[in-house]
Amino acid sequence: MVLPWRSRGGKRPNQLAISVPETKSPAQLRSSRIERIQSPRVPLTPRAAAEICRRLENATAREENGECFKIVSRIKNLVREGGEANKKCLLQNGVVSALTSCFQRFSSTRGEQQARLLEEVLSVLTYWLPLSRTEGFTKMGSAASLQRLVRFLNAADAKTRQNAAVCIREVIAVDKMYVYALTDIEGACEGLIMIIRDSVSTSSTKTSLMAIYRAVSCDNKIAAKFVKLGLVALITEVLMNNSEKSVCERCLVVLNVICDNEQGREDALIVPLLVKKILRVSELATQCSVSVLWKLWRKKGEDVLLEALQVGAFEKLLVVLQVGCEEKTKERASELLRNLNRCRNEIEKTNCLDSSMRLKNVKKSF
Repeated sequence: MVLPWRSRGGKRPNQLAISVPETKSPAQLRSSRIERIQSPRVPLTPRAAAEICRRLENATAREENGECFKIVSRIKNLVREGGEANKKCLLQNGVVSALTSCFQRFSSTRGEQQARLLEEVLSVLTYWLPLSRTEGFTKMGSAASLQRLVRFLNAADAKTRQNAAVCIREVIAVDKMYVYALTDIEGACEGLIMIIRDSVSTSSTKTSLMAIYRAVSCDNKIAAKFVKLGLVALITEVLMNNSEKSVCERCLVVLNVICDNEQGREDALIVPLLVKKILRVSELATQCSVSVLWKLWRKKGEDVLLEALQVGAFEKLLVVLQVGCEEKTKERASELLRNLNRCRNEIEKTNCLDSSMRLKNVKKSF
């Protein structure tokens, strides 16, 4: 049977026609709806900031781990959303004291949740470091807090290690007694050195170097401890491989202090590297390089002068005096120059300018 609509070549009566919807461009879509403008966030008020800090202190006193974590996370969000305004408001209303109290209270406890809370507290606390005032921060120097910081210093997470180093750098700047307490903890000195050796980050390297500087400046015994752990060789490696100005400056500052230690001077066989850094990094780096050279010469004598002559120390020190420098550096550079000149004259008189000493190109004295 032939259906009539097929014989006439027409369409089926109830057949639906499919239409393709018209696509609009992004500009047409924007014009067809009302643009929503995000309203500015209301800045944190002093009253609200004080209430948050009070709630954290109360939760800490009751040792409510979960509640403390919620409040600390709230503080982190407020800083991220409100920026400097919220940071300043929280600081003025006691946030540092509340955070350090929380860290101190839970540092002596064990457990995964407590460790997670302490990591969060440490992370938030670094927003306000370095501090212009030390009120409330001394709690980070308690025995329990320092033990926990050292544990974080040797943790697997790179960010946690960096935060711990930042906090250690600040707490040992408060009082020398914290330096002795810290360095007596097993793994503290090793942790600071491992941060540099592992090259966790440039920021971590600088932080660790400054913490080490504050530690070795306090006592020769502490400096000797770092030297035994290979600090001088590590600094030499960093100076050779890292060209960043601030890193080189910190390395040379630490090396300058280390060379006040007898063992440090014995290990610091880096004369060519020191001469290379003179006038090439910064004024501070030049001052430290000249100072270390002077200390090495005072200890080891002409061996240092001969090595320095081979790498052009005489000419560089002349330029240092010509361009100007601080009085102490000027005195040491002048003394080195006099002795370098004397050493060079003695070499010429004894006809020791052979190829093995690589001094054929050293200019004659004036």
